Amino acid sequence: MDGYHSSAQQAWKAASRLDTDGRGETGFLDCVRTGCSVLYTHTLSACAYNCCRKCVRRKEEEERGEEEEERGGVEEDVDTQVMLMKRRIRFHFMNPFEKWAYRGRRRFPWKLLLQLLNVVLVVTQLCVFASTKFELTDFVNQNRQTLVQMFINNIADPDDIATFNSPVSTVYTFDDLFDQIAVTSMMYYNLGKGTVAPYGRGWRSPNGTEDNVMLGIKHYKNGTIDADKRHYNVSGGLDTKYYTIYERNCTGVSSDCTGDNRECCDLYLEQINRTRIKHDFGRVVQVKMNLNVSALYLGGVSPDCILFMLEIRIENDLHSGSMPVSLDIKTKISTCTEDGASMPDTGLYVDNRVTVLDCLVILSAIVSTVLCGRSLTNSFRFQRRASKFFFEIYEYRLKWRDSLPLFNMWFVGVIASNVLAMLGSVMKIILTYWQDLSSLDTVDAVSIIIGLATFGQIAGLLRFLSYLESYNILLITMRVALPSVLRFVLCGGVLYVAFMLCGWLVLGPYHAKFQNPWVTSECLFSLMNGDDIFFTFKRMNTSSQLVYAFSQMYLYIFISLFIYVVLNVFISLIADTYETLNEHWKQRSNGFLVDYANGRLDAPVKSEGDGDQSRDISNDDTAPEKELI
Repeated sequence: MDGYHSSAQQAWKAASRLDTDGRGETGFLDCVRTGCSVLYTHTLSACAYNCCRKCVRRKEEEERGEEEEERGGVEEDVDTQVMLMKRRIRFHFMNPFEKWAYRGRRRFPWKLLLQLLNVVLVVTQLCVFASTKFELTDFVNQNRQTLVQMFINNIADPDDIATFNSPVSTVYTFDDLFDQIAVTSMMYYNLGKGTVAPYGRGWRSPNGTEDNVMLGIKHYKNGTIDADKRHYNVSGGLDTKYYTIYERNCTGVSSDCTGDNRECCDLYLEQINRTRIKHDFGRVVQVKMNLNVSALYLGGVSPDCILFMLEIRIENDLHSGSMPVSLDIKTKISTCTEDGASMPDTGLYVDNRVTVLDCLVILSAIVSTVLCGRSLTNSFRFQRRASKFFFEIYEYRLKWRDSLPLFNMWFVGVIASNVLAMLGSVMKIILTYWQDLSSLDTVDAVSIIIGLATFGQIAGLLRFLSYLESYNILLITMRVALPSVLRFVLCGGVLYVAFMLCGWLVLGPYHAKFQNPWVTSECLFSLMNGDDIFFTFKRMNTSSQLVYAFSQMYLYIFISLFIYVVLNVFISLIADTYETLNEHWKQRSNGFLVDYANGRLDAPVKSEGDGDQSRDISNDDTAPEKELI
């Protein structure tokens, strides 16, 4: 044991001498005095001796390097710069797990931790917001069904009520038209008397009056139509004449004008000139009624007042004798503060919890954006440093395709998703505390932003899966096959548009699925994926035998071409790319910088001739194999 003590003491003296001869450094003494003294005191002296010996050896190597540099070893200095640059390039392309274990640096993967935290917070925010939106949307849809039953006369098909912007009734005669106007007015001024929901006539205006029913008739300014003489003359553009229908003292609460309600309907119709409307109806293109209905929504954390702005439209632009009736409803949300309404005690607490969650999402998104932005900034600095290194050492200018792998495009996607998460959270907080600015359309916009933010956050996790070789080949397959797929989609898209326009023009008047270009595209895309093929054939109108024969040929050619040819070629492009990459996976090229750092690429050489032009070493025999496909 005494021998071990004497060996450690000799090492201590040697370290002290190295410091006194003018070449020592404070860091070296700190290493010796802290590490060796602790080991000497608390462990075996042999361990202390070994540690001191490593420190002394490291110091001797540093002194030897300084002496060689003083002797002017220029070639050795270049080799050192090359070695350091290769080491930096390898470190730059390491994944977070490799950086954690690299030479004991223990570089903690903060961005991975924040990415997982963002995913948890954003998904929680989405679930909370989705539950609230579903309840509000169901409330609006159910009220729409109720309002249709109340204000629309002679509903043809109850199934159409659930479809937005679809005709819910049809007007064929003047009696049907005037009955529709009278029923709507009568039911509006008797809200709350025959319904189980607490409806009201809009919101009170500042002068204390309530909203009234507005009737608008859109017509040509000038013109006459005489069907008997086959004469028409319309000109002057379109104009709209408005009538205000006020409340009358009658108690009709039924959605028709039969029986006892006939007298009540006539009282409301006295306010409009029915004779004049009949005489000039040939110039009429639309009849519409506007009214506002207020309701109370109790499904949220606090009672909200919902204003339904209804517009009943009776279209006559075709003058076909059939006037479809449609109902369009817009909503406006506001906090109920009148008549003593107040927020429940539990509601404020729940609101605060949701707001705290939104603030946490904003905070984590800001931190994540800062870290990703810092990484991109460091990548830009390293790119400039690498470009300067290759130009000074090899007189070779890095091309953009060589430098592009230095920038991790996943960071750009993460920053974009963070911006969307912050924007959606801020808008959500505004809707929570300033509900006078909110409507169902605004809620839908916020849901789209939060949905895209959640999509981006979860998709960002693919970056960390790419570090695993079994998953990385799938991502590389998508990346490598993308150019070929885009070229193929462009060619196939041209053919698809040709079929779409042809089908819309020829089959549109005879088939419901070809009424406009958008519906035609949806139908063709469904057929291409094998959906609803039989019913598309079956529902074709046979009134025109020529069009019917063309439709059979059209559908058979489209289905055969796109299912058996286009889709199979599309799938084979991706499958062939995957098989090729899987076969040559180990021989693949990882890019110019990675191959250079790993020694798979010889040193770039200055091109002969013009010194400003550098030779493209990607064509050299020593260059690595190019990326497949």
